[in-house]
Amino acid sequence: MASNLNKLIASVKKETRHLLRDREAFLLLFVMPLIFVLIISMAMRDTFREQGGVVLPVVIIDNDRDVVGPAVIEAFSSIKAFRVETAVEGNGTTEEDIKADVTAGRHKFAVIIPRGATAGANSAVQRQLRFVRGVDAAQVKVRLIADPQLRSDMRSLAAVSTGRVLQAIENRVLWERFAALAGMKITPEREKEIREILASNRPFAEVVAEDAAARAEQGDLPKPTSVQQSVPAWSLFAVFFLVIPLSVTFIKERQAGCLQRLRSMPVPVWVIMLGKAVPFFIVNQLQLILMLLAGMYIVPLLGGDRLEIGDAPVAIAMVSVAVSFAAVSYGLAVAAYCKTTEQATTFGGASIIIFGALGGIMVPKFIMPPVMQRLAVVSPMSWGLDGYLDIFVRHGSVRDILQEVAGLLVFAAAAGLIAVLRLRRTTR
Repeated sequence: MASNLNKLIASVKKETRHLLRDREAFLLLFVMPLIFVLIISMAMRDTFREQGGVVLPVVIIDNDRDVVGPAVIEAFSSIKAFRVETAVEGNGTTEEDIKADVTAGRHKFAVIIPRGATAGANSAVQRQLRFVRGVDAAQVKVRLIADPQLRSDMRSLAAVSTGRVLQAIENRVLWERFAALAGMKITPEREKEIREILASNRPFAEVVAEDAAARAEQGDLPKPTSVQQSVPAWSLFAVFFLVIPLSVTFIKERQAGCLQRLRSMPVPVWVIMLGKAVPFFIVNQLQLILMLLAGMYIVPLLGGDRLEIGDAPVAIAMVSVAVSFAAVSYGLAVAAYCKTTEQATTFGGASIIIFGALGGIMVPKFIMPPVMQRLAVVSPMSWGLDGYLDIFVRHGSVRDILQEVAGLLVFAAAAGLIAVLRLRRTTR
């Protein structure tokens, strides 16, 4: 046993020297994921924020020239997400001018208030008060022309905002009609009071959105941020990216006859496997630590959100160790079955990209369709990402990540067993 331990130590030293000798590749393993983390964290910052700094330019074309137009402009101007303008470039007013303006991206959407909009509101109120039966007159349509690249949730926000404004205008007209029926004279002062009442009107109950992971002692509710997604996601990608250098080194030694000579000494298969795995496992842990520190200290310096890692360091360590075991074991399995370095590079790189795409690394899983979310279970990166998000976003503890850790360890054991069986057969 002591002899095998000495052989293992010698093997680890040899692999470590090989890694350190290729300084360019060694630095790439750390620089590449760091750059990805910084770029994605900053680029996706406002997308992940519920109240990002994005301001959408909107043009409102008032063809009615009565009550409805100013009310719509005032309502949109009060919403921080919109910057309101009342004319397109060149003061064009035709539908072609407006569509060309929006298509060119100068405005994200245009609201076109047709002629007769105010008269339509008065007509609708009269029909309500007189209880007219039969078919209603044609409804006035306020058009909303959106940039094709505008997200659907922003379109919905604009549509809902416009609908609320039109409803408020109808309520105002309804109040005025009730006052007229009651014999109340609508003086300018009374009209001002009505406007103030309608403007200050609020629902009888307030809807408060709460995070299911919020703890009672927290004042602010935790919100997922781009850095909480990008740091663990691209850290996992970097960890599994080690499959390529590990498998290439392994295959080169096999082609040179080194493995056969080691087996003839004899050196047990587990010593050869661990000798390869330990240095890469250490590199994995250093990668993960670097990415966490970058999210905590470098991203905020660039104007991004600070990575909040929760208060379960033991859980973070467990997920990190399990992820590294899975990546190293998978790399050994790829090396054991691929005959050439070209095969290992092609298959290893392609499989990593597929794992990343399915596992929510390149596209967050919460915006995937349900079918893709169910397919994510086949990716070990998905299990690792879920484990980190359970800790960072949901403030989970060791108990909450046991399922993900168990899945990663089972994957690691299966891949390691495949590599051992294959290696025994090829080195006999």
